[in-house]
Amino acid sequence: MMGLLAKTPAVLSLNGQPQVTLRVGKGGDVEQTQLSEPPVSVGAPTLELMKLLGSLVRLRISDGRVVVGRFHCFDKHQNVILKDAREFAPTRVGLSKSSKDKGKAEAQARDQDEETRFAGMLLPPGSRSLGVTLVPGKHIVYMKVQS
Repeated sequence: MMGLLAKTPAVLSLNGQPQVTLRVGKGGDVEQTQLSEPPVSVGAPTLELMKLLGSLVRLRISDGRVVVGRFHCFDKHQNVILKDAREFAPTRVGLSKSSKDKGKAEAQARDQDEETRFAGMLLPPGSRSLGVTLVPGKHIVYMKVQS
């Protein structure tokens, strides 16, 4: 799944100057073009994230909330900007505070409850519209691609 990259190129910039451009070539392969001297090395994890630009993603943040939106961009601090974002309140399982002994079992129950909640539909009911949203990287628990 190439997301927005299939339609428009993704550009990695440094201090406002384009450094690397990713385009989808013939056959669906991602072509990387270096635009600076000396070339800026872009690691494989960064390239994988750039391929997801424009995709619908689901983020869980540290307080238990879930945010769903279009993956617009990210920075070196792993902050993420989502477009057309919607926020979902944590479920009861996600709200409980527990001791370390119960933590793993409750985390599994919370994950299962969340997967059930989002299964079969992109946006379940009961959300709040946020529009364009910055999610600080230090608060992101995980990010999953929805579509």
